[in-house]
Formats: sequence, structure tokens, C-alpha cells
Amino acid sequence: MKQDFYIGIDIGGTVIKAGLFNADGVLHRKLSIPTPRKRSIDHFLDALVTAVQQLCPDLDPTPPIGIGIAGILDFERTTVLESPNLPFLQGVKVFDLAYNRFNTSVFLENDANCAALGELWVGEGKDLDNFLLYTIGTGIGSGIILDKKLWTGEQGKAGEFGHIIVNPNGSLCSCGKVGCLEAEASGSAIIRSARQALLSGASSALLYQVGTGFDEVTPEHVYHAACAGDSTCLEILRQCATFLAIGMSNVNNLLDIHHFIIGGGVGTALRLVHDHLSKMTKKMLFNVSKEKLTIHYAALGNDAGMFGAGFLARRHKY
Repeated sequence: MKQDFYIGIDIGGTVIKAGLFNADGVLHRKLSIPTPRKRSIDHFLDALVTAVQQLCPDLDPTPPIGIGIAGILDFERTTVLESPNLPFLQGVKVFDLAYNRFNTSVFLENDANCAALGELWVGEGKDLDNFLLYTIGTGIGSGIILDKKLWTGEQGKAGEFGHIIVNPNGSLCSCGKVGCLEAEASGSAIIRSARQALLSGASSALLYQVGTGFDEVTPEHVYHAACAGDSTCLEILRQCATFLAIGMSNVNNLLDIHHFIIGGGVGTALRLVHDHLSKMTKKMLFNVSKEKLTIHYAALGNDAGMFGAGFLARRHKY
């Protein structure tokens, strides 16, 4: 019996990841190629073609393709409306261009939504009916699963929980607002807090890692120092967890969701302060929700978006 395959492509600002999956979510092949440095539509499409050709040179016709893109898409999922990391795609009908190149079924979705779909398919959310997934890296994205289906709202942009206000007197976010969750709990927020701590004279193992080059501090530096018990870095992570707890309690009050999955590079670091995150979230919930709260960590890691893009192609066939 012939086996059906599906392609999942996760387009990031620096790397394009592509995987070939069967209908059960088993990954058969995987590759990564750099996102084109020459930011143009033609170079972008050429990169997609290269990825697909290398991924499945022996498959004809080309399997259905799911594509995850960082940014806001139109409701019909044909056009990129806004994409800070891929500005050359703004206003572009990516669906039409991709379909014409591959002559197969093509499906587009926001990258954080794809990550949620990936965890729903074969990850930490496979046994959950309802959950919200956060992808925490340089910024914060999220995807909502309700009744085992992706919920995108009236205009298709539901799930932008990285931009709910958690600190009205906080820091300026890249979106232009003040005090967004992304501005207070992302990798960028960790870098800012670490630099401020060092400039204020805090004693920290970071000084041995970066010396006086405070501008070179990364979330990885903070994570490794926190793992070694550095009190300054642990407090930075606890502060991020506190703001994330505010965000999760708001989600719970709004949607009655009790299960949260945290992914992304910075999300992994929050394992170090899991008890604090859980305690602070429960502190802000109604009693009826406290015992139902669960906080999971993404099983698929940074490949969740690629898996979800594959699932996007699969679910539209059945």
C-alpha cells in the first residue's frame, strides 16, 4: 500500500527548516538551509524549491506542503500582511507564488500557530483538548487550541498573547506599546534586564563570561549562570516568570484554559524557575482553576513549527 507523505516548512528569520512526514507524524527526512541573505521574493522562492527538491527528490508528484511564516496572515491564509522578520514578504500572496512553483496543495499559517499544531499532533498536547502554547525566544508568539482545533478568531490573528499588557509602566515593545508580555518576558527582555543589572553594579557570574562587554550578554549567558546558581540571573528568570504568570492568568480568565505549553529557547530556560511560575500563576487564579492548572514544556523543541506545518498539510487532506 502506498504511503502518503506531507512536507512541513518552517520559515524563520535566519533558517528555513523542512521535514517530510507520514500521516502519523513520523519524521522521515529533515533539512535546514539558511534563509536567503538577499531578501527578495525570487531568492525566497528559490530557497523553498531547493529545500523541497533536497527533501524528496524521489517523490512525484510533490506531496502537499504546509508553510509556517512569522507574521500576521490574512483570514484566507494566502497573503502575508505583516512580518517584522521577513519584511520583503509583506503584502505578498505567498500562497499563489508557492502553488505556481510546486503545483501541489499549499497551506500557510502563522509560525506560532504551527508550533501549537505540532505539539497537538505528536507532542506535549496530543492528549489535551484545550491548551495555549507560548513560543518564547527573541519575542513571544502563541497559538490557541480549542477542542483540538486551532482557533484563529474573526480576522485570523487570534493568539497574539505576546502583546497583552502585563506591566503598564514597563518597557517599550517592538510593536510600539508599553508593557507587553513580549517586552517583559522574552529573550530581549532578559538581555535588557541583565545589562541593567551589570550596569548597576550587581555581582554576577556574567562578569566572567562577558567582562565589561555588557552589550554581548545573551539569554544563553543568563541561563548558564542561573544553572550554576547565580542569584542575579535566577532573579531575572523569576521576573520573566512572574510576568508570564500574569499573562497565563489572563488567558485562563478569558478562555477558561488550564493547560499551557511553553516552547522556544527562552521557554526552556524557564524550567529553572518552574515552581515560581506555577506558584505565581495559581496565586492569580480563581480557586476553581488552581488545581486544574498544568504547565508543560514543548516536547518537539524548536522543530514544533516544522511538525505543525506538516500537520497543516495533512489535516487539510482528510
